[in-house]
Amino acid sequence: MPRIRRKRVWFALIIIVIVVAVGGYVANNALRSGSAGAADSTVAASDSTADSTTVDSTKAGKDDEDEKKEPDPVPVEVATVLARAISSYYYTTATLDPEREVNVLAKTTGEIVRLNVEEGAKVAAGAVLCQIEDSEQRIALDEARINMEKQKKEFERIKSMFEEKLVSDREYTEAKYQYELAENQFSAAEVRYKYTRVRAPFAGVVTTRHVEIGQNVSVGTQLFEIADTEPLLIRMYLPENEIRDIGVGQEVSIHPDNDPGKTLSGKVIRIAPEVDDRTGTVKVTAETRGSAMPGSFARIKIVTDTREGSLAIPRRGIVSDAGELYVYVAEADSVRKQSVQIGYQNEDYAEVLDGVTEGDSVVVVGVGGLRTGTKVKILDPTMQEELSEKEESEKDETVSN
Repeated sequence: MPRIRRKRVWFALIIIVIVVAVGGYVANNALRSGSAGAADSTVAASDSTADSTTVDSTKAGKDDEDEKKEPDPVPVEVATVLARAISSYYYTTATLDPEREVNVLAKTTGEIVRLNVEEGAKVAAGAVLCQIEDSEQRIALDEARINMEKQKKEFERIKSMFEEKLVSDREYTEAKYQYELAENQFSAAEVRYKYTRVRAPFAGVVTTRHVEIGQNVSVGTQLFEIADTEPLLIRMYLPENEIRDIGVGQEVSIHPDNDPGKTLSGKVIRIAPEVDDRTGTVKVTAETRGSAMPGSFARIKIVTDTREGSLAIPRRGIVSDAGELYVYVAEADSVRKQSVQIGYQNEDYAEVLDGVTEGDSVVVVGVGGLRTGTKVKILDPTMQEELSEKEESEKDETVSN
């Protein structure tokens, strides 16, 4: 009996050992699975954090690069500060008047049978402007010529006899008188005949025609108006204090309003010796030659002084801001804002009294938006021309709007 019990005890112990061993194995596997999952989670979280950090750093790097990247250089056109002659001017307005202007009148009676010129025609001195019917005058001229020839022969016959003492002094004197009278009558008839050809009294331009073909005119009828346009006179009335800078022979530039693109040159030919006490002005007369229209309104520019060797720059490079005048001087690949003082100016250039030196490069096109330190690209001549045209076009569009 005790032997059987001992076998049962051993069998029970073996069962317990097996159960404990199996339980330990299962528990150990479960623990390993949990540790592996936790590790995987940790790795995934770590990878996610790394990826996020990498993206953020890449973005920050790009932002830094964008901040460090400089803007493109501004294309500009430059001009060199050079010494040149520059003048000051007095500006006024006046009309272009012909030196001579006359009405051509009829000197005989008759019908207009021919018109040779129209308004605007240039004619030479003595040119036939029109013809008046001349039958009556031509007949009278022939009669006067015949009578003159008759009296001439009679006078020659009497003169020959007088030299031979065959006729008296009275007969000789009478024959001479009749011949001279016939000559005068012929000359008068010739003049009346010539009056049927109406001629220009001087070279000029026909400004007005008052007659038509078929019109009957009498002595004194106005036929044409003619103006001598070479030269044209400009009569200006200038303030007394401006006369001290103006003298005879001084240059004058004329810009007719009917042709803004045209510039005529002229000179002062007379200055009145007195001041008009009503207006305080002095009459100054200039003349010009060229194809201008008499009576047209013009803008006059008189040179009052000229300075040789002045530093000058194109006016379009000067910027005005709140009363300050300045330019942008190009240095290497950037510009510098520089205040300047301006003296004489004309249409294109301005004299610079202070602020720049000879040889400086001044921006003349592309100044909009420039600041000290702005990077610029100086264009070659072809590109400069294109930029100038673009800028002028933008100005025109701004004005039209």
